[in-house]
Amino acid sequence: MPSNLDTLRLEQRLLHEQVGILLRHLPGMVLGTVMLASGAAWLLILRGLPGSYVLAWWCAMVAYSAGRLGLYAWHRRHPHHEGNVRQWAWVLTAASAGAGMVWGSIALPFFTPEDPFTLAMIAFVLCGILASATQSIGSFWPAQVSFSIPCLMPFAIRCLFDADPSLNMLGLLSLLYLVFTASFARSIPRSLRESIQLRIENEQLVDHLTAAKEHAESSDRRKTRFLAAASHDLRQPIHAMGLFVPSLQRLVRDPQPSHRELADIADRMQSVLGSMGQLLQVLMEMSRLDSGAVTVRRTPCAINPILSQVGEVLREQAQSKGLRIRIVQTPLWVEADPAVLHTILLNLVANAVRYTEEGGVLVGARRRGNNVEIQVWDTGIGIPEQELPQVFDEFYQASNAARASARSRGFGLGLSIVHRSADLLGARLVVRSRLGRGSLFGLLLPGSRPVSEPPMPPRAPAASGLVVLVLDNDEQIVRALTHLLSGWGHTVLGARTMREALVLAWNNDASISLFVVDYHLSEDFNGLQAIARLRGILEREVPALVITGDASIQLTDGDMQQDITLLHKPVDPQALQRRMDEAIHPAAGIV
Repeated sequence: MPSNLDTLRLEQRLLHEQVGILLRHLPGMVLGTVMLASGAAWLLILRGLPGSYVLAWWCAMVAYSAGRLGLYAWHRRHPHHEGNVRQWAWVLTAASAGAGMVWGSIALPFFTPEDPFTLAMIAFVLCGILASATQSIGSFWPAQVSFSIPCLMPFAIRCLFDADPSLNMLGLLSLLYLVFTASFARSIPRSLRESIQLRIENEQLVDHLTAAKEHAESSDRRKTRFLAAASHDLRQPIHAMGLFVPSLQRLVRDPQPSHRELADIADRMQSVLGSMGQLLQVLMEMSRLDSGAVTVRRTPCAINPILSQVGEVLREQAQSKGLRIRIVQTPLWVEADPAVLHTILLNLVANAVRYTEEGGVLVGARRRGNNVEIQVWDTGIGIPEQELPQVFDEFYQASNAARASARSRGFGLGLSIVHRSADLLGARLVVRSRLGRGSLFGLLLPGSRPVSEPPMPPRAPAASGLVVLVLDNDEQIVRALTHLLSGWGHTVLGARTMREALVLAWNNDASISLFVVDYHLSEDFNGLQAIARLRGILEREVPALVITGDASIQLTDGDMQQDITLLHKPVDPQALQRRMDEAIHPAAGIV
């Protein structure tokens, strides 16, 4: 159903079009009027009617027609627009009424009942001009009515009040003709309205298609730039790894390898892998946001635990740069999705650490009326004032970002993730910065009343000595997980196919403590289905971790209630160990 604004726009557009039609037809109407009036005047003179009267009528018609042409010329200098279209409409309606009066006046001095030919000629001229006017000014019904009534009504009245019955019939027919032309003219604006409405809808459709096309082209350009940047940033660590591996192989073959050199290479490879993992994590987060896979569940949540988690994650990175992260304790609560809020704050604090070379980062929260603003302050390089509107764009990096060390510079995606995630929460972002002094990023969220929570249970010690069934169709992943988990003191049963996994489950049914399963096992079989079959063999609900590289994969509430945890590749070993502990000791997990 169209809104009042759409209806008003349609009416305004219709009136604008109607006035335009009246003005476009005006020169032709004036020319036709003068020609028809001249022919009628000549016939009247030939029929012996007083020449002075005929000439006076003809001169009045020509003078009035010249005035209408002057009105047309005035419009050429002062065209109608949205502000004056209604005034022009009524001016043209009045001009049509005047023209109708001049034509109707022919029935006053030249009505000759004794001369049927003259009456027939007058009736023919009036009906002809009325039919022509219906086509030329019928688009605006008030103008058509204001012309037709004074044009034909005087002749019809003279005929109706004459003593001759035949003239009475002629007067009645004239009135019927007047009603017929008015009725016909009434349908013209309706047709014009439908045509304009269809045109507006087509224009809107074209606008939407154009906007969609531009959005798609812009999206393609962003993705091309995205892939180019990601390709470059992925090639760098892969290139570094390719150079480290031969050195590592050489040292392994050396009868007396240098432990210091081995440790240095291992540390550097760990750093390279960490950089690659960060990029892949960012790419995955962007993919989840683009695909709409992020589900928001707003609940009252305390700010302190989330800030503490963010501080713990980034504290080591800050300390490696000689920076201090200070988390100001706060009793405030907000209405938000804890996971999305964690993502926002993690990116904001990580960005602050990345572009701060000395000093530190301060994180806290303040009440703003009914809202709460979570603030991240840093003493970093700052952002030029003219670039502040672009800070949340994809791949944005301040023009002074080169001041940050190459190791610290990011990918220009963190703040874009922040912006999109804040939109999901309906939160407002605030940014202030002074070049060379630091920046403030604020997140404004609705405040919430505290909700009582059960006391946090003590964390259980890291699980060890487990029998873990690993199922992945990639042999390298199976081998890597086997080495990693074995190093943690676990017994690993590795399988590449569902058949192998079922055999291992059957032979070790009593000892298996945990499943670690890849989600994409084949085109028609996934990890959740594999877990269901394995549990069927064991006849018990063994905890399971599902690992996937697909950012769009999300677990349902039912899956999570069945002791299934989802991890996205690349999986940080510490995160894997923590999730294993939480799976084996659910009470140790973070609520």
